[in-house]
Amino acid sequence: MNFINLIQSLFRRRPKRPTIQPETHFNQATPEPENTNQFFETADEFEKEPQAQQTEHFVTTPVQPRKSSVTIHYLNQNRIPLRPSITLSGVVGATLDLPWLKFPGYYLAEITNLKQHFHEDPTNIWLFYKPQLAAPVMVLHQDLEGGLLIKPQFLLGALNEHYQANPLEGGVNFIYRTSSNQTGRFSAETQLVRFQYDPLNLKYSDAPDQPFIELTASVDTYKRPTEEALTTTRLPKNAIWKIYSCATATSGQQWFNLGSFWISPKHYELHATNPKATVDYQVPKFTNQYTVIETTPLNLDATLNNTTATLWAAPYEKPATYRLALKTRVHVKQVIALDNLSRWCELEGGQWLLESLLTFD
Repeated sequence: MNFINLIQSLFRRRPKRPTIQPETHFNQATPEPENTNQFFETADEFEKEPQAQQTEHFVTTPVQPRKSSVTIHYLNQNRIPLRPSITLSGVVGATLDLPWLKFPGYYLAEITNLKQHFHEDPTNIWLFYKPQLAAPVMVLHQDLEGGLLIKPQFLLGALNEHYQANPLEGGVNFIYRTSSNQTGRFSAETQLVRFQYDPLNLKYSDAPDQPFIELTASVDTYKRPTEEALTTTRLPKNAIWKIYSCATATSGQQWFNLGSFWISPKHYELHATNPKATVDYQVPKFTNQYTVIETTPLNLDATLNNTTATLWAAPYEKPATYRLALKTRVHVKQVIALDNLSRWCELEGGQWLLESLLTFD
């Protein structure tokens, strides 16, 4: 150690010694003994065994499902019932199966308050139906030759609804013929109503009680009961024809409808039956769609007009493979009228020919 270090060590500050305090005595608190009987009043109570736990019994009552109702109303477009209402009952929340009813002539157009399940409260559902549009009714206004007086009219309405076809304004007194379906109901198929007018204002009537006319003189024939409708055919003296209807002009002139044409004879005799009919011919049963509405037994000769003609095994059935030549002479046994207004002659050999192709002697 050098001198300098020695000097420094001598002058270093020595640490102070700690002061010794006199002893002090403290009284420590002694903890009180625990009271082991703080939860038990007596020793006997401590020694008692715990009582057995009591079991509670519950009675289960089944829950009844809640029910509700739905009432369905079936109404037309005017809110008029189409049938009595139907009420359905079911469990709340269950699926609702609606009865979808159909009504002839109506279609389901609207549903109000439609539900798919039963709700808590009673429910009403309204089903509205509208009339179904039917096929039209076409009305034709024609003259006696079938020409249209005006454009066809069309009546429209609901299926099964009533319709009424009316003649032209001011034409009631000139009606010659009208179809039987002037009134009816609309259907799914188009219907046709015809009005035929006679501008001559004739008064028509049924055939007389003696419907057979025997001509005592030859007479001209007419397409219509008017002098302007003259044809080239003349009926011979002593010919016998059946009258189907009559017409009387305002001048008093009498007209007879012989089926294919009209005559206005001045010399004739009427008979209740055909005086020249020797055989009561039976109307044959045809397979076509037409119906025989009249039959007239005849025993007359006739000549084919200025044309050739086809013979038929029956009206509109099985035409022959050959044609009759011009001016061919034939013998007619009877004449029939079909519901399509055509007239057919049965010849002596059993063939058939349209009456309009013949000129009777």
